[in-house]
Amino acid sequence: MIPLNIQESGEGPNLVLIHGWAMNNLVWQSWLADLEKSYRVICVELPGHGDSEYSEYWGMNELLEAMAAQLPSCCSVLGWSLGGMVALAYASEYPQRVNNLVMLASSAKFVQSADWQYAQLKNTFDAFSNSLVKKPLITIKRFLKLQTEGGELSKEINDFLGSVIKTNDEIPTVGLMSGLDILCNSDLRDLLKNFTCPTMMVLGEKDQLVPVEVGDESININPHVEVRVIEGATHVPFLSHPDEVSDALQQFLPTSECLS
Repeated sequence: MIPLNIQESGEGPNLVLIHGWAMNNLVWQSWLADLEKSYRVICVELPGHGDSEYSEYWGMNELLEAMAAQLPSCCSVLGWSLGGMVALAYASEYPQRVNNLVMLASSAKFVQSADWQYAQLKNTFDAFSNSLVKKPLITIKRFLKLQTEGGELSKEINDFLGSVIKTNDEIPTVGLMSGLDILCNSDLRDLLKNFTCPTMMVLGEKDQLVPVEVGDESININPHVEVRVIEGATHVPFLSHPDEVSDALQQFLPTSECLS
């Protein structure tokens, strides 16, 4: 089983956070103090990211099994970007364990297809994957810029994201490639269509990676999905507009639930 780096803080109902591709638990640090006032926050680090020493390729099913074994039996789950796809898959696989789902700057399908246009081009994604193998650090830095492009605090946030990742030239890429494969190949629209857990999507108005139009497309798949759009936000609304995202959480998540 994959050992997961898990950090816990705060008191209240369980809220699991799952970060995005190439990131780690440090990305939550500026937002954490606010969340800790209302929730017992449980930050999960994806395998091969951050301080995780897991050095083997992993797939979605392996990750979900590890999460089920190491997370509380009752929680709400918030996933950002790749983490949102993982959260959707986890809540679908283990519906009895998840009370509420929040997909932050995330969608059920990251790469375009004939019937899903508001996503990344397949050719662009493939070129990015090839670049990661040859020049991982340069590729990751380029990805960071895409996350903040067009935002009000793009330089400040980009500098922060750069401080979160490992900056040496020997970045282990197995975990990163595992995450990219999920982004590239996962189509979770059928899961979303049949999903009954209360779900909220929080999208950035100026997001270059997960276009805001994904909200309407997701509602077409499942009309019970609640969509919140953060005006002026890019792919990192919890960094650029933390108060707005926190307000959305407070309105969506119940004030009390099981704490086990």
